[in-house]
Amino acid sequence: MNPAEHESMRAQLPLAAAGALQEHEWIAVLEHTAGCESCRRELEVWGSYATGLRHLPQPTIPAHLLGRTQRRVLHERESSLERRQYGLMVMALVLLSWATSFAAWFVTRSLVGVSLEVFGVNLVGALPWVLFSSILTWVTAGSAAVVLSNYRHTRRSV
Repeated sequence: MNPAEHESMRAQLPLAAAGALQEHEWIAVLEHTAGCESCRRELEVWGSYATGLRHLPQPTIPAHLLGRTQRRVLHERESSLERRQYGLMVMALVLLSWATSFAAWFVTRSLVGVSLEVFGVNLVGALPWVLFSSILTWVTAGSAAVVLSNYRHTRRSV
């Protein structure tokens, strides 16, 4: 047996002592230890460790742990669903905002014509309208975020 195969078998000795090998691996380890004195002694040492560990007291699982874990998983799932719903709601509000802005621009241009100048700026031009409506949208979205945040915080504390 070459040194690489020997080291491979030696690495499996702790698993063999713990009974964690498949049957064909266990048989290969037994065949190897039948002809290798150092590995046989090492397997015996690992076997005594495994036997000693089996005799140690096993920790008990607290009775409330399962219920607490289930409640936490359900809470995390609910929070995740709530975050997803808020994300979808924000996306819908953004789309509604842009659609409303475009419709308002179209109606305003239809009513006042192609020019509505204030301080030398054509307010119904595409660029000023987009800038103004974007600022208005962000201010509205920020206000909505603050309101939703306060709503979520008060709802959780109740």
